[in-house]
Amino acid sequence: MQDLQRDLLSGYDIEIHAYEDCSIEKIPSFLKQIDEITALNDESIIQLLDCDYICGRRHLNQGISQAIKAFNENENFANDKGLEICVRLSAQKQISQALKLLGIKEKGNIIVIYINATDKQIELTEELLSDRNDELIEMYDEDSIIKAYDLYDDVNVVDAICERIALLALQS
Repeated sequence: MQDLQRDLLSGYDIEIHAYEDCSIEKIPSFLKQIDEITALNDESIIQLLDCDYICGRRHLNQGISQAIKAFNENENFANDKGLEICVRLSAQKQISQALKLLGIKEKGNIIVIYINATDKQIELTEELLSDRNDELIEMYDEDSIIKAYDLYDDVNVVDAICERIALLALQS
């Protein structure tokens, strides 16, 4: 599985950053600013996610690689690659449910996935967010994850979520 992920992701410049204690007053206007930054480079994706429901880089790599694979094979659920990443990471097909789980909130920690983004795009995005703390990427509350993803409490949560993400491909 790791080799397949590596192959799928090898053609992309991917950076993942986490930002701590972000406060966003007006989410729609904030996301409009992010869309404008993303539009500076046609090949880029800038996807923001609620950090609380991400279980580290393995979860992120699984969702990103499955989203890229879905677009390559025309089996995507969303028309936007960033949104497809969100859908895959949420381990469900419903865009509204994916956004409910992983969409950014007015207050909280945010993970940003930058794909083929320029240094300028990253800089402009970081100006809109608070303190960067990439240690947050690997930090999560297992009980919250179990509840949010409706898992059994005796499973390895990362394995279970990655398996669910992989199984989405069979449901398309």
